[in-house]
Formats: sequence, C-alpha cells, structure tokens
Amino acid sequence: MLSPKEQRQREWEVRVSDFKSSGLKMTHWCSANHVSLEQMKYWTRKFKTISAIASIAPSKSFIPLIAIEPAPRTATSSLVVQVGFASIELHPGFDPQLLREAVEAISRSC
Repeated sequence: MLSPKEQRQREWEVRVSDFKSSGLKMTHWCSANHVSLEQMKYWTRKFKTISAIASIAPSKSFIPLIAIEPAPRTATSSLVVQVGFASIELHPGFDPQLLREAVEAISRSC
C-alpha cells in the first residue's frame, strides 16, 4: 500500500504526463482540469529534477578500473584515461571541459 506522499506523487505523475501529451499550454490545461498552475509548475520542475538526477546517477553495472604503473613524466608525456573500452589520451594543457564532455558521452554509450 502506498503512503499518502507516494500516492500524491503518483497522482501528479499522471497529471504531468497527461499535460505533456495534451499539446495544450500549461495555463489552458490547468484551467480545463481544475489544477493549480503553481502546483503544476512545481511538480513539473520536481519530476524534471528527479529525471535529471536519475540520468546522471551511476548505473548498477560495474566498469573495472585497471591501475597501470605510470611512466616517468617528461615534457612530452601524456596521460591515457580508459572509460570502458574507449581511451582518451591527454597532453599537458588539455581542456578539462572537453574531457568532462567526452567522458560523459562515452559513459552514456557504455
């Protein structure tokens, strides 16, 4: 049996889903369905946040990390980062934002 909080969340999941599939503007849908516009905005944001967190949460699959003895650093040394079967070679002065984006893209496809 669902708690009152879980029941309310389920009801709002249905309402938000109905709204999104309706093709109506939020104000029109809320008016037609006797739902508070502010509550609809709140629950829409809440489910968007929950969805975003779920999409970045670590998956339950395990990706092994293999530690390799590093080679001595030289002026031309590089670092190789392995994500699953993909590897990324980094050189001094690499762009950290580009690395983040690459790792995220690779992680999503693994």
